[in-house]
Amino acid sequence: MDIIITILIILVVSRLLSGLFARIKQPPVIGELIAGIILGPSILNLISPDTNGLDALAELGVLFLVLLAGMQTHMTSMREYFRPAFFIAFMGNNLAIFSGILLGKLYELDILTSLFIGVVFSLTALPVGVRILMDLGKIDTPTGKIIITSAVIDDIFSIFLFVMVLFIAESDSRLPEANFVSASIIKILIFLILIYLFNEFLTIKGGLPARYISLAVGKLTRESQFFYILLFGILVGNLGGLLGITVIIGIFYAGMLIKGTTVGEEAYSNVSNVISSITFGIFSPIFFAYMGLLMDATTIFDYASPFSGKNIHQLMFFSSLLIFATVGKSGGAFMGGMLANMKLEDAAAVGVGMNARGLMGLVILEIGLKHGLIDQSVYAMLVAMCIITTFITPYLLKKILK
Repeated sequence: MDIIITILIILVVSRLLSGLFARIKQPPVIGELIAGIILGPSILNLISPDTNGLDALAELGVLFLVLLAGMQTHMTSMREYFRPAFFIAFMGNNLAIFSGILLGKLYELDILTSLFIGVVFSLTALPVGVRILMDLGKIDTPTGKIIITSAVIDDIFSIFLFVMVLFIAESDSRLPEANFVSASIIKILIFLILIYLFNEFLTIKGGLPARYISLAVGKLTRESQFFYILLFGILVGNLGGLLGITVIIGIFYAGMLIKGTTVGEEAYSNVSNVISSITFGIFSPIFFAYMGLLMDATTIFDYASPFSGKNIHQLMFFSSLLIFATVGKSGGAFMGGMLANMKLEDAAAVGVGMNARGLMGLVILEIGLKHGLIDQSVYAMLVAMCIITTFITPYLLKKILK
């Protein structure tokens, strides 16, 4: 019953605050984040992020958000916007990693910690970007599609780099051999090729396989349609996880294969409506509130001695961390957009949109902490950075895309 009461409190407060923000014409996701911050250890300390089962519910929120985003993204749009997205992801990743290494150098951190911070800087939260663009009604615009495509490519780059850093940490600072690097790249390419081939298979003989699939799905009840489509998404997601591309990206690609032309327009509409309802009605608010719960300001600063030397050092480091993370990621993505000949306003929107870190950053931070890549203080500051960049992105993106 404890988890039920916790969920009810989160949903009620999230709904009240998201409704308030929607009323003042601001993205509702901000209200859900604030709900978590208010309820969590930073302010009221009513709900702990360690509540049993809460993290699993948050991960379900990610699953449904990303699957829904994939269902609303066409493979043709991914191909159409691949060139600018590649420039954006490449520049955003490299400049962000460089920013992390430079920050570590300035504060005399060891190279492995600095590199890990750079990897966290380089991340983009695909589920967060999806939700923000949906709230703003911009997910089907060219800029929205470029942001989503860039985020997908970006996370593939970042996860690959994280695997390399984790290997170094687990092997006592030994650099990965060429065989390990090659195998990681090959596994990612295998997954992308499998998705491409499956998509091509659906169009054989004028889409004959897709027609058979849609006929079979059309004979199922609505509940069965939802079950099998969700099962397909989870299976493809886990295939992505096995091949090193992460379950989240795998589920996104699974969603792209689920279209009205492949499962039937009626089945697609039924499943899309159900996923949208449970995502925005239950799991998405829990996910964003959970992100707010994870922000514990008390582990960063000592409230009892606000002007102590330690607090001043922590404040300087935290301010530098936020600046380096934002300038590195947003600046790199903006430069990538300009290199891809985007308009100044669109490149700025992409730069801002790529700056949110979200749950992916939090998951990687937890792994990094467990493997000794960062200490508890740096961990807390990086968690706060993930939350704050996610928090400010909707405001800035709305102003630019207005």
